[in-house]
Amino acid sequence: MTGERFAPLLFYVDSRWGCQVAPVAKKTREPWWVLVVIVIAGAMLGSVFADAVGQFTYLAPLGHSVAFGVDPPVTLDLRVFTVTLGFTVRLNLAIVAGIIVAIYVFRVL
Repeated sequence: MTGERFAPLLFYVDSRWGCQVAPVAKKTREPWWVLVVIVIAGAMLGSVFADAVGQFTYLAPLGHSVAFGVDPPVTLDLRVFTVTLGFTVRLNLAIVAGIIVAIYVFRVL
């Protein structure tokens, strides 16, 4: 038993008897970075799915993407070093569905 850690237990107090009736485990939350990793994984799986089904005529709308961002990237030349800044976000229905499924899985687990 030494060295083991358990989540703290909360007890339900019965108002009729004034005693502790049943232990209820406190639900711990996952760190925020776990949600970020799961959302990125869901977006990547959605992108793979969109590329895979894009060749079928009736599923082609899942693969149509909208891209926005900085294009071409901004370049800052300071003679000693050069900094290039830019990003592009690509969204389609399959990526959005992958993100929604990933958030659902995160909430269930």
